Amino acid sequence: MPVVRLSPTVSITLGPANASLAAFQNQQFTATVLGASNPAAAWSISPAVGTITSGGLYTAPATITSAQNITVKATSVADSSKAATAVVALKPVVAIALGPANVTLAHSQSQQFTATVMGASNTVYHGRLARKWARFLLAAYTLPRRESSKRRM
Repeated sequence: MPVVRLSPTVSITLGPANASLAAFQNQQFTATVLGASNPAAAWSISPAVGTITSGGLYTAPATITSAQNITVKATSVADSSKAATAVVALKPVVAIALGPANVTLAHSQSQQFTATVMGASNTVYHGRLARKWARFLLAAYTLPRRESSKRRM
């Protein structure tokens, strides 16, 4: 009589399924391999933005210039045809720099300020917002009327 050997079906699950991170943040992923004598998983990310350790710890890059999704993949070492994926949404931090930081003006002098928007794909909108903030900040300071007076902002 022939011997029939049944081997269990290998499956893999990955959690969490989704994460949202900013620069330098981490997310620990856990892969569970069932039906295999070797429960290990190999980790990869696509595109190669940020890093992932052999233990499934994903670290976002130091700088995120635009929102993007990263796919984290865990592949069963016992059966490389079995894999699971998760998605990491990388979110940039929007910052507005206004310069120059310090200006010395005499009566009737003016100064051009520049607003620089970082971390936003729509710099026009955020640039308008930066200019509104600049006008608000500058409106709080009025130069004295005396010609010989000098003030440092």
